[in-house]
Amino acid sequence: MRTRVRTVLARMALLAAVVVATAAPAVSAPAAEPAAADVPSRLLVTAREYSLALSRPKVDAGPAIVELYDYGEDPHDLVVQRLGSARTYALGEVAPGETGRLDLRLRRASRYRLWCSLQGHAELGMTATLRTSKRK
Repeated sequence: MRTRVRTVLARMALLAAVVVATAAPAVSAPAAEPAAADVPSRLLVTAREYSLALSRPKVDAGPAIVELYDYGEDPHDLVVQRLGSARTYALGEVAPGETGRLDLRLRRASRYRLWCSLQGHAELGMTATLRTSKRK
């Protein structure tokens, strides 16, 4: 009889453990936030006749999204070049009232020249300078 009581008690304990395990809400670890290095910096460049305005003069180094909004009456484009480098990033012509996007990677502690490459636009003042942080 003692063996049977132990067996019944063991089964009841096992059943209770199963009920508790299935009845408790599942708890999972919170989703990991993306690393700061993975989140791109964003810059809005506003083009008018004949100027470029940056939403901010300095952004974090690393991945970046540069958007060109044409607030003017004529189409404009955008070229980005790190000072001291021959490589350029180009965003084609953007029509008035439209926005174009350029995805690129910016080096740390650098300066970039931005300009509209349409004939005569840079000479008329469509240039700007962007700096990047020392971090990343």
